[in-house]
Amino acid sequence: MSPKKKGSKMELKPQNAADIKIGSIKFPISEAFRFSLESIRKRFTRALITAFSVLLGIAFMVAIMTMGIILPLIDQTPPPQYQTWMAIIALLVCGVGIVNSMLMSVTERYKEIGTIKCLGATDTNVLQIFLIEALLLGVLGGVIGACAGWGATTVIYMINQPQYVDRILNASNFVTYLTYIGEGIGVASLLSVAAAAYPAVYAARLNPAEALRYEV
Repeated sequence: MSPKKKGSKMELKPQNAADIKIGSIKFPISEAFRFSLESIRKRFTRALITAFSVLLGIAFMVAIMTMGIILPLIDQTPPPQYQTWMAIIALLVCGVGIVNSMLMSVTERYKEIGTIKCLGATDTNVLQIFLIEALLLGVLGGVIGACAGWGATTVIYMINQPQYVDRILNASNFVTYLTYIGEGIGVASLLSVAAAAYPAVYAARLNPAEALRYEV
């Protein structure tokens, strides 16, 4: 509204809608990434345990897949089918552990979630924070676990069967090895994000006022 003098009286003249500027709060994906890194830093021990559980499951899976390549090369029978199911069960247990860890993280961060929502963060923004955090832990555990599973299996058979080193380290096999490592990292990432989906949705739907009143 702008003043307009009319006779001896002062009137307010409405301004154009284009002249009125309404502030908006932006929460880019980079900010969600920063929040996720900060949360991992603050809760490093729990994050490490979560990543370690992913690491073990993926290491076991990649080790069995690597054995499936190496054993025929050294004239032995491939690993039995039940070992594959054991790897799948190990990954499922790992997923349950991630769900539990992320739910505990949500409980500890009620006030933090309420604060950022009061400052303008939307449900989608909160969802992004938790999913990115889970993805980072999954990638970390997946990279280390996949490389460790392949490396440990390869070294063990090279030591026990030195006459087959050339076959085991044949260049043509490295493409398959790298494929299995990539699959391990992909499975770890998907598993972590899928397991964190429910805790992330739960956190995103929290009422800011109730979250701020919550006492741990």
